[in-house]
Order: sequence, then C-alpha cells, then structure tokens
Amino acid sequence: MKGYIMKKIVIVICGIVLGISLWAGNSIFSFYGFPVRNYGRDIYSFGMGDTGASDVFRLNTGYANPAMHNRNNYTLFSTGMILGYTKYQSRFEGEKHSYRDDSLDFPYFNISIPINKHRLGIQFNSLSSGLVTNQRTLPDGSTETQTTDKYLYKADLIYSYSFKDVNLGMSVNYYFGHNKLYFSQTGNYSNFDTYESLLMDFKNPSVTFGAIKIFDKYSIGAHYNAPVTMKGELIRSCIHNTEPAVDYEYKLPELYCVSTTVKPLEQFKITADISYEPWESISHNYRDCYKAGIGFAYEPDTETHKHIFLKLPMRLGGSMRQLPFYDKNGNDIDEYAISCGLTLPLKNEVDRIDLGFQYLQRGALSTNNLSDTSMMLMIGFTGFDIISKGIDRTAPRDIPEKEEAE
Repeated sequence: MKGYIMKKIVIVICGIVLGISLWAGNSIFSFYGFPVRNYGRDIYSFGMGDTGASDVFRLNTGYANPAMHNRNNYTLFSTGMILGYTKYQSRFEGEKHSYRDDSLDFPYFNISIPINKHRLGIQFNSLSSGLVTNQRTLPDGSTETQTTDKYLYKADLIYSYSFKDVNLGMSVNYYFGHNKLYFSQTGNYSNFDTYESLLMDFKNPSVTFGAIKIFDKYSIGAHYNAPVTMKGELIRSCIHNTEPAVDYEYKLPELYCVSTTVKPLEQFKITADISYEPWESISHNYRDCYKAGIGFAYEPDTETHKHIFLKLPMRLGGSMRQLPFYDKNGNDIDEYAISCGLTLPLKNEVDRIDLGFQYLQRGALSTNNLSDTSMMLMIGFTGFDIISKGIDRTAPRDIPEKEEAE
C-alpha cells in the first residue's frame, strides 16, 4: 500500500487534464505584457499570501530559493493545479463591459532527492503568462478579433547543501517561451477580409543562488536570480504571405527576494516575503516593481486536540504586486490578493493534499479602464516513493506443518 494513495491522485490529475481544455484566458492586461507571474512557491505558500521562501519549519516543496533543503531522508514529489474563473471588466466610450472566462494553470512539478547532507532536485515552473481574446463588432458590421497567447516556462536543476544551521543552494535555470499575437477582420465582403500574426519564440539558460539561516524560532532567507537575455525568432505573417524569420530577443531582469519565517508560538507561524525586479534596466517603458506578502499559519499538534477540525493545518495571507508594464495611457497597474488554505494529511507521514482559495484583483476601472477579478481554487499534492511499486506480499506461501513430537 506504500504510495498507493498518491498514485491514485496522480491518475486523477491526468484524468482532469484530459477532460479540461488547456486553452483558458487569465488576464485582460495580456496585450500589454506578461501579467500573470509565478514566483516558484508551492500551493501551501499560495494559501498564505504567496510567502514562505524561508519556511524551513515544514516539508517545503517550493524551490524558488534553491537553498530550501528539507532536512530529512525523504525523496519528495510535489505538483499542483490552479483553476477557477476570471472576470474581465472594461470601460470603453463611457460604457462598461464585462466577461467571465475560465482559468487553468499547472504552476509547478518537482522532485527532490536527498544524498547525505546534499540534495538534488528538478523543477518545472509555469513562470509567467498572458492569455486573452478580444472581439469587437464595427459599425459596418464587420468583426475584429485580437488574440494573444504568451507563456514563459522555467526548468531548474537544483543543488543544495546543509551545513549546521545554514542551507546553501544554487540552481541552473533554463527559460523558454513564446509570444503569439493574432489579428483578423471579417465581414460580408470576403475580398477585404484580413489576417495577421506575429509569432515569437525565445530561450536561454541562467542561474540562481540562495541561502537560509536557521534559528530555533525563526529563519531568514534570500535568493538571487541572474538576468537573462532569451534569443529566438520572430515570424510575421498575413493573409498574403509569410515573411522570413528574423532574430528576436526577450530580456528578464535580475530578481532579488528576501524572506523571514517566525514561530512566536509553537503552533503558530508568520511568514513575510519581498521580491524586487529592476525592469527599468531593460527599458524605460517598464518600471521597477515589487511584490510583498505576509502570511499566517496554524500548525497544530494533533495529539493535543480531539476535534478533527483543530487537527488540520490552516493558513491565510495577502499580497500586493506592481506589474512592470503600464497601460495604454501610461498608468501603473497594481495587483492585490488574499488567500487561505488548509492541509489534509494522508496516512503516510509526508503524503498530503494542500487546498487553497485565492481572490485577486488586478488593475482598476477608475485608473486603467480595465480590471481582472479572479477566484481560484488551488490544489497541491505532495508525497514520496510514488514511482516505485511496493513489494507484493499477498501471494500464497507454503506454511510448514507442525511436527508431532514422539
């Protein structure tokens, strides 16, 4: 039965993936840049304000900070999914419009393997994205459609080392992604219909360094992502022809993150994270941006509580983020989120299901004439030894008969 429950969970995930279309919108601001950003934390962290880059007081499976060592002998597997609804709102020519779209994302998948005081791991992240389609009927009856589909992924090879009360780590990162823009106009006069597309892809490696200092009741951590210039091709097409591919670059600035985790009481925990990205170093069309979050967690001692609800770990938190790009009028775009979550421990010591809910507001009609309102259900799965199969000890065996003594 070892790992049996987690194997069934993985099968359920695959069924959900096959049953749901992966095409889902996520932000009305997608035409301006990459509005959705994942900072590499796990579902547990998402449920407490997307914080916890220094939280060593649990089995932390968010490896944005490669020094997240997990001082145990378990091989850990973790993945998650985020699904829900995003309501777009806009104000155009004095009229307010709204639309609700499905959202679906698989933010990470990782495996971490211990080797004495060392750990090796791999992680795949959905780093940032922007997906939306806009359709408008013109006064002459023709239909104008604009679509953007952009995704940036990050694959990590992680190494960490534990020395006394310090964890040190580094990861080799490989970034790759695409940015696809489509425009079409159709009407009752097919000779004048038009179609255009811009297809950009890019990729390149980088590196991340991290450290965590551990004390009895608190910890402090920091990590640094080096800047990267991703290179690829741009292909422009229209209804008449496709132009030859040309060189294309997409740059990411460095990222600095500092984090702290404090346990004021044995069963309570507070975390706070701040991330900073100097986007102005890439272009004056961007602004330097921050993301700050704070979270609170209740981690009960199951032996001291009789009520089952008081035995469940629970958490809540909030965050504020500045988007690096501006709206079409040059106004800042800000994002605010609150979240909560709980953990369902399974039979095995480290197997668990993390559940969370997030309410997010991005942009404001009063400032940007556009806004997103998202309500997301977050589900995370963590376990170990789910790949290997346990020995089957149920086969019949010959049992020797008792000999009669003379």
